[in-house]
Amino acid sequence: MFERLFGETDELQLQNLQKKVILTGIGIVLYIVSTILALAHLESASGTVLSAAGIVLFIALFMWGFGAIKGFLGFGTIGAIFSGNVVLGVIIFVFCAIVAYLISIIVAFLGIGRYIYLKVKGV
Repeated sequence: MFERLFGETDELQLQNLQKKVILTGIGIVLYIVSTILALAHLESASGTVLSAAGIVLFIALFMWGFGAIKGFLGFGTIGAIFSGNVVLGVIIFVFCAIVAYLISIIVAFLGIGRYIYLKVKGV
């Protein structure tokens, strides 16, 4: 399962997961900073940081989910969806994007756990 989701070898999995884990970590840290600013009654700064955190996590979760969808459906790039019929490609892309967001949290937890396992294993 991990080979289909994140890459065929442990080294490739670590390389692919590192980018996603870093981006997810940045989003989580921004959420924590926003909470601290809100507790310090700095609502304007808190709102700005909260917006940035939301954007970063939105992108990160899309990366987690769409990567999983690409792995399960077997296409390499987004352009491969549109290679035949553009209208059908748009329909397939919208469907994939919706499914990607629905499974992104689960895949993110699996990916972060796999990343930690690979780091502890020493790959």
